[in-house]
Amino acid sequence: MQACSQERLYLVFMATGDDGKGRQDVSAGHRQALGSTYLPTVDLLGKTIVITGANTGLGLDAAKHLARLKTSHLVLGCRNVAKGEAARDAILSETGCADQTTIDVWEIDLDRFDSVIAFAKRVRSQLSRLDGFVCNAGIELTTFELSEGLERTLTVNVVSTLLLAIAVLPKLQETAVTHGVDTRLSIVGSLIHVFAPDKQLDVGPDQEILAALSDPQTADMAQRYTLSKLMVHQLFVELVRHAPTQPSEEQHRAIINLVNPGWCGTELSRNKDAAFFERAAYQVMGWTAEKGSRTLVHAVTAGAETHGLYLSQCQVTPQGSYMRSEEGERIGKRLWEETMQRISQVDPETAKCVS
Repeated sequence: MQACSQERLYLVFMATGDDGKGRQDVSAGHRQALGSTYLPTVDLLGKTIVITGANTGLGLDAAKHLARLKTSHLVLGCRNVAKGEAARDAILSETGCADQTTIDVWEIDLDRFDSVIAFAKRVRSQLSRLDGFVCNAGIELTTFELSEGLERTLTVNVVSTLLLAIAVLPKLQETAVTHGVDTRLSIVGSLIHVFAPDKQLDVGPDQEILAALSDPQTADMAQRYTLSKLMVHQLFVELVRHAPTQPSEEQHRAIINLVNPGWCGTELSRNKDAAFFERAAYQVMGWTAEKGSRTLVHAVTAGAETHGLYLSQCQVTPQGSYMRSEEGERIGKRLWEETMQRISQVDPETAKCVS
């Protein structure tokens, strides 16, 4: 499931109070209970699409839908190859798509930068084309762990996700030009970015944001997942701003969008126990992974009108008020600069892909 305990309480009781950021933000979550999603009616024959975190939950269900839409080549990016192969077998069995869809399982572990870099190189070198890429993999933890010198949630959900997105962007742009088609880079965000403790990002000038958040003595793990999603939203805005100049809207291009899959019953929270009120709230307001996965399929097939924008319930939606504020923009630019410094250290070539 997506969201920590405090954020789920907000979703249940949001009509009774103000979170200090504007009731418009809170009501956006409330609409999920009545919201809807849909599957695009597109033919993906000839297309190649990659999804990370594809052996379970949203990624798996999205892959099933993409197979039914006749995607010619699906690549499932998974940390555990054996589980990925089981997912591939399930997709082939349930969809009966073996005659039209080739499904490969490639290893990627977002806990390790070298794994992310190797995966991206494989995408660029082994795929003849790349029509869509969904950055879906993520984790939700409640205990402090380190990975690549940072708190693990930050490594996986934030730094590795940005590293991967930048690294595959050239292949998407190449495909758009070579094949005369629109391609898509879809990054999975979350509606709960509006509830993130944004003040935790405003660290002193003598500190780096990621380093400060990786202090085991002060790390607020109860809200870490929510904060990581806000950071993803901020880095998405900067990625769009810094991506290489593309052809005009009249020509084919790589479309970059951000998608909220909703609060879904997935294995994302397998590292934590859901409290009774969370389970009860989910019964009222939650979506199945299949319903939420439709938003990923919509995003990775959406039109140029979604470039640089946030999608929720399969439509363009304003981001939270903090994201639209001067403070949010200032912190977002700083986070981008500091994160790119880290990426430059581990993968200088990828860092050169953005200005």
